[in-house]
Parts: sequence; structure tokens; C-alpha cells
Amino acid sequence: MSRWIGRRLAKQFAPMIKHGYAVQGALCKAFYEKYGDEALPIIAEVMGKAGVEQAKIAQSRIKGRDMKAVGELFGMFEMMDMPIEIVELTDERIHYKHPPPCLMGLEGTSKGLCEAVCAARAKSIVSSIIGEEVEEEVIKCVAEDDEYCDVIISKK
Repeated sequence: MSRWIGRRLAKQFAPMIKHGYAVQGALCKAFYEKYGDEALPIIAEVMGKAGVEQAKIAQSRIKGRDMKAVGELFGMFEMMDMPIEIVELTDERIHYKHPPPCLMGLEGTSKGLCEAVCAARAKSIVSSIIGEEVEEEVIKCVAEDDEYCDVIISKK
């Protein structure tokens, strides 16, 4: 399939994919609103498992098992109108930003919820692709009313 056809298909399926993210976010947000900070480890565990599965699916569509492959995967979100700006990509880390709206609909909630939902998923995606433990740092997030999300994921 040509890249042009792939981009067209990605754009056509983008609303469905975005809706799936929004529903997951709404469920996590409702669980957090009901149970507070006690819910965060459970949310992080579930979203981490989702990230592992997402990485398994992605591995057949990307080249390699390194940070460059992670950058390629994150770049694919652009095709679905979900912009991610890669600020820095090295063999050791990926630093990325993305503007609002939050795909998960977490604006105005908390950094803790952002870390449990988005960062836990991204961390497990990266770890699964490169086959190494990683750590994440959420510098800014729209969940805390920052102007954009700013995240670094590094090898341990």
C-alpha cells in the first residue's frame, strides 16, 4: 500500500480511533473521581497493559526495536490528526510534546491521573518496543491546565 493511501485511510479512521481514546479516558476519569488517588495504581496497571498490547500491534508496522522505531511510531499519530512533536530523539530517550485537546479528555483533572493514564501507556509502549526498562518524566500536562503536554521517556 502506498504512503498516500495509508495516510488517507488513517485520516478516515481517525475519528473512530480518537473516540476509543476518549472513552478510555472517560472511564479512567470516572473511576478516579469516585475513588481518588487510590484508583491511580489500578488505572496505571490497566493502561500499562494496554500499552503493551498496542506495542505488539505496532511492531509489525515499524522498523526496528530501538528509540528510532519509537519515534517512527509516534510520528504515525500525525497521520491521524493527533500531532506529537518529537523534541529530541536519541538512542537513550525520546522527548515529545503534544498540544491540547488531550486525546483522553483529561483537561483540568490532575497530573497524577495524566501519569496513570497517558504516561503509563506511553512508558509501556516504549519499554515493549525497545525491550528495556524505561522511566518517564511528565514535565507539563494539559490535565494540570498547562498549555501542552511535555514528556520525556528515557532508558533506565
